[in-house]
Amino acid sequence: MRLRPAPPTLARTAVLASAVALLACTGQALAAPAPDNSALSTTPFALDATGSPSKTRFDSAMQGFSVESADFAHGYLTQDLLAKRLKTLGPHGVLRLGGYSMDLVWPAFGAAADAPAPAQAIGGTVDQSDLDGLKKLLDSTGWKVTLGVPLKSLIDPSKLKNPAKDPAPQVTMDQVVDEVKAAHATLGDDLLSVEVGNEYDNVTTLTPAEMWSTVKHYQAEIDAALPHAHLKMTGPSANTALTNSVIDGFADAALADGADAPRRTLAEMASHLYAGSHCGTSTTTMTQLMSPDTYLKARTKLQGIKAVGDRLHHTVPMTLNESNSASCSGQPGVSDAYGSSLWALDHLLETSQNDVSRLLFHTNTAAVCGDFKPRDSSDYPISYRYYGAFCAADQAQLDAHQLSASPLYYGLWTFRQLPKGHFVDLGLPDDALGDLRAYGIENEHGTLHVVLINVQDPAAADATDDTVTIKLPRSMHTARATTLVSSAPGGLSSLDAGAITLGGARMTPAGTADRTPHSTPVRVAAGTSTVTVAPGSAQIISISR
Repeated sequence: MRLRPAPPTLARTAVLASAVALLACTGQALAAPAPDNSALSTTPFALDATGSPSKTRFDSAMQGFSVESADFAHGYLTQDLLAKRLKTLGPHGVLRLGGYSMDLVWPAFGAAADAPAPAQAIGGTVDQSDLDGLKKLLDSTGWKVTLGVPLKSLIDPSKLKNPAKDPAPQVTMDQVVDEVKAAHATLGDDLLSVEVGNEYDNVTTLTPAEMWSTVKHYQAEIDAALPHAHLKMTGPSANTALTNSVIDGFADAALADGADAPRRTLAEMASHLYAGSHCGTSTTTMTQLMSPDTYLKARTKLQGIKAVGDRLHHTVPMTLNESNSASCSGQPGVSDAYGSSLWALDHLLETSQNDVSRLLFHTNTAAVCGDFKPRDSSDYPISYRYYGAFCAADQAQLDAHQLSASPLYYGLWTFRQLPKGHFVDLGLPDDALGDLRAYGIENEHGTLHVVLINVQDPAAADATDDTVTIKLPRSMHTARATTLVSSAPGGLSSLDAGAITLGGARMTPAGTADRTPHSTPVRVAAGTSTVTVAPGSAQIISISR
């Protein structure tokens, strides 16, 4: 519930003063001062956390990364480069090897192991050495992988929408099967599934029913070569359209083969979703990214995905196996700005709350920050993608495997602090979404974790503190808050990732935190707790008995 705005308050000044005092006592170096918004007015909100937990489960291990097959082919998925960055996000996660370059790599396995890659294979060559490096990375982190394989070269050429655009090397089904055989032999159970093509509805005229038949054909060929592996497939990896007509039709075709057919064939049913676009002449602004309209459009899309899962009686996990703030490498000044931290945290929670099982953020793996190169560059795929989770300050740091965390990474790291549990409805109305996002999660021990995100830009003249009063079960008496915030003066558009902290902690270029995130006490009295969330910040309030 959103209440009538209150008169100006100095509450935020007191909070900042307390933080400064705490840092001074601990000897921690102070970051650059935040904008002076001490005269901000407040917008009061009332939330109710006394309801019973819902049936919707929450697990922060549902996050992960989607990376281009070209990155894999160039040997960038290594223990030295990525292990610490993945482990910091938890001992479990998923890497998806795919993306647009899924059709632009050359699998050098079996009879093709010694064959030269054709000129069309601009994504590089995948061979056993890439699988061996991936195996070390997965063993080191506990993460697992889905493997994308080509589609365009294996279907009727008349079904391609634009054969002249990035023509695919002529990979055969034998090559696909040989690659999967080698991946299974090397990775074992860490290979979760095989994904057939990327956004087939963007690059082919195949109908959903034809795509279902294609996926079944791939599985049959793989089963014939690996009869005891029982590998399942990922599909249809539909594009970013806000409708769900593709996966609806795909589900129709699968169910036409019998109620058990989807479960027998699919490890997951995957869709893609980007909040905005930087393709062609399209642009995305920070205001659009953080807007209620973007949130509500995503919710409609996610609810549609959930409805397909309901039709399948939850026998197949529903996933977003490629997502981020803006498609086509992200929007400069938005995807790489501080606001993407808050957006990523919100997007993960919204996705999970709508019962989608996994969300993978598309990212680069080896790039120098700001060094953007187009896909037709001779250096492809060594390209900085504005929505990437990490990048090196310069080539020397990249060579030393020193990758700085981007704002996006901080959002994922904050999300990873939350425990397994079930969502609790807090009663936040849609008309509050321009100021506040709020989520409640109760873990198995009865501790309630409330995530509050003030999505207003602290650099805006009309930004307000969100003063949130949470009605709690009477048995809860103790609370602590961990805050995600930036001290940079640019507000949500700040490009200074080094000014971002989570509970006072920062990520180091080595891929680990410089300290454990710190939490501060929050007062609980008479079954309520009131907290102030500054513009452009998020808090995790952990409330226990």
